[in-house]
Amino acid sequence: MESVRFLIVFALLLVACVDPAISRATPAPATTPAITPTPTPTREIALSCEPTRTKDALGVVTTDGRFGIVGDAFTFGEDMNGAFWLVRKGAVVEDSVALHFVQTSGKAPTTWVEYNAAASPRTTPWGDVAFKVGWKPISFSDSCWRVVVDGIETGLVVAVGH
Repeated sequence: MESVRFLIVFALLLVACVDPAISRATPAPATTPAITPTPTPTREIALSCEPTRTKDALGVVTTDGRFGIVGDAFTFGEDMNGAFWLVRKGAVVEDSVALHFVQTSGKAPTTWVEYNAAASPRTTPWGDVAFKVGWKPISFSDSCWRVVVDGIETGLVVAVGH
């Protein structure tokens, strides 16, 4: 009987400690977060090559109007937590893209890197979907990378400085 009392007291304590904001039955309405360009670090970034800088009328970095980057197409070396937002005309939530980066110049220990990225809801100048692309796999100081998406040359070049 003592063990049953202990379990009842323990259960009551757990219930009392639950945050009401977490336990409410009605889910909060979903919102599409807007993309704001990632702030660059306070130090000046020195680039050893030129990333794509051409922008369309909406401010998206692009060369062909099919693929683009919201924000800057460059970062500092060893940017392990940063990312850029890739946009593709006609993309929908839960699309996935195969990314292939080919080193065009630099000191990276590899000549290419491949990984996938999933589309998520994000408000961009091109619509409400974007692909969050992490810098970590290509974040080698003083390197430049050509961006190929699903086997298609995008004309985009991203740079990692020092």
